[in-house]
Amino acid sequence: MSRVSFPPDGFTLELLDRKHRRKRFASGDLRVDEWLIQKAIGAMEKNTSTTRVLVAASGAVAGYYTLANTALDVSLVPPELLGGRPPNKPLPTLTLAWLGVDRGFAGHGLGTKLFARALADGVQVFHLVRFVAVIVEALTEANAAWYGKHGFTPVPGTVGKLYLPATTLLQVVGGEP
Repeated sequence: MSRVSFPPDGFTLELLDRKHRRKRFASGDLRVDEWLIQKAIGAMEKNTSTTRVLVAASGAVAGYYTLANTALDVSLVPPELLGGRPPNKPLPTLTLAWLGVDRGFAGHGLGTKLFARALADGVQVFHLVRFVAVIVEALTEANAAWYGKHGFTPVPGTVGKLYLPATTLLQVVGGEP
């Protein structure tokens, strides 16, 4: 994944707060919209995730992503993630829980740029709090295929859950430990 200039000209990247005009956000997927409009602020207040919004000069929310610390159930851990050793407790992971772009801003590569920025944030987190993989939950088969093109592998025994080993994240995005 190549490094991209972020945020793009005419946009700012901000932590979500109540001043953002999130009720107007419409990605075309009601689940993605509902998270931003109804649930993201509450999750941040409960310290369960962090949502960053890409804000256009007009004040409109052009896109967003949400990151959360999570743990991967031991029964789902692919053996190669730990060098063939089975884990005896859940493993720390970082989840890219949500990613969306408003339809009014679609077609300009903002989703890819938000994805790259979320992974770059993941590298920063890794250096502070180690984790074994980045997890995504693809909402559609097309999403799963897109993540697969970016190096994510399906988590065995799940539908739509994919992972990228932290070691691969560091190689692809940069920031070797």
